Amino acid sequence: MPTLRQLLAAKVALSLLASVALVFLPLSVLPWLGLPEYDAPALLFVRLLGAAIAALALVEVLGCFNSASLRAATVGMLAEMAGIALVVWHFVFYGYLATWPVLGKMVVTGGGVLATALALLVLVTGYRALAGLEVATPAADRP
Repeated sequence: MPTLRQLLAAKVALSLLASVALVFLPLSVLPWLGLPEYDAPALLFVRLLGAAIAALALVEVLGCFNSASLRAATVGMLAEMAGIALVVWHFVFYGYLATWPVLGKMVVTGGGVLATALALLVLVTGYRALAGLEVATPAADRP
């Protein structure tokens, strides 16, 4: 079972990869991934989503290295993964992906499965941080 900090580090790597792709991905790549092409306002939303994911990754990096920020990083990661999972599963179960190609459905469903798995892993490995039981202890003074 991975520790919470290992989970945060893996999530930071995935988040940075996703945020760079969302911010800098050209429109011509979307059909190649099986995703429909969007108009300019939707593209702006995708770019802002990439920036928001990068900002949350920064909070998660601070949680990896600073034990006082671990609870905030855990809450941020749980909120992000639960939000992504809810949106993706809403798309899947209400048929919004009916007109998408199979590859696009696989990409979105794979993202939903990954977000759900990470949210469950955060709950299993980070319950002590969420409850406030895992706090930074000051170093003992040595003579």
